[in-house]
Amino acid sequence: MKKILFILFITSVGFTSIGQGIHFSQWYEAPLLLNPANAGSYFGDYRANINYRNQWATVGNSYKTIFASYDMPIRRNDQDQKSTGLGVSFYNDKAGKTNYGRTEGTISISQSVTLTKKMDLSLGLGFEYGQVSANYDNLKWDNQYDGTKYNAALPTGENNLNESSTYFDMNVGFLARFFGRKKNETNIGISVLNATQTYKATLANNSSIDQRRMRIIGHAVSEIPLENGNDYIIPTAFYSLQGGSSVIALGATYKMNVGMQSRYTGYFNASYLEFGGIYRHKDAIVAIVKFDWFKKIQIGASYDINISKLRTASVYQGGFELSLVWKGQFSWN
Repeated sequence: MKKILFILFITSVGFTSIGQGIHFSQWYEAPLLLNPANAGSYFGDYRANINYRNQWATVGNSYKTIFASYDMPIRRNDQDQKSTGLGVSFYNDKAGKTNYGRTEGTISISQSVTLTKKMDLSLGLGFEYGQVSANYDNLKWDNQYDGTKYNAALPTGENNLNESSTYFDMNVGFLARFFGRKKNETNIGISVLNATQTYKATLANNSSIDQRRMRIIGHAVSEIPLENGNDYIIPTAFYSLQGGSSVIALGATYKMNVGMQSRYTGYFNASYLEFGGIYRHKDAIVAIVKFDWFKKIQIGASYDINISKLRTASVYQGGFELSLVWKGQFSWN
């Protein structure tokens, strides 16, 4: 009975870490979390990303996730397109009364092959080191009830609970990039995360049923210029499969040029206001707004309106999310 209760507890407070894995509604603003082939795959010399998510705060003991990354192309071909990219990333995820959490650091490397001036293909590998942990001091166990009331002074009777575990894991990904005349991109990728499926990535004892399952992700995003030559429509698609859990998300945003643009440097010196939404199947409707200052600094905010089976308990409130992107060149003409 105790083992069953413990498994139910871990499942409930650690769903985002053990089950479907962490996710962001603004998934395309966490490129190295999505796919190691994204390392260095952009126009520019450097890129830094920070993402923060607070989910289900109205339910209590909310999930708090932070992700940060830095990546850059370290080699270019004769056409000045990235051939080798390198990135480092970090994330921390905590939830529940036990502060059940996961901390991971990852090094990602990608190699690209340029097929034409308008298309390249990239293969990426990610090598990660992680720790998963929990603190059981705030839990109440059946052995601590003396027959009439709860007594914290009584022993829990639970002596085999793992409080922490460290592990190595590996990710692999593929990315196809298509370029437009305004350096607008269409990206289509697939990645496999948690490739080793190690049981050490959970707090369970050595057992095949306790392994962290492999996660397969498919993703696509495109910048489609409109006839006015200044604005864009950006459709997005996301699919994730891990064990018996899956996520399907479709959406689009409107990227509007707000008028701050240099006629000499064009696209790379314009500012944009972007707004739109995403529908995550049977889970949430996401509202998104972003501001991109001269293609250097981008700030984004999104909010999930919960439409899942938890909508009554959460009062339709899901997760609030912030993203920050700093991207540029080491020297500007």
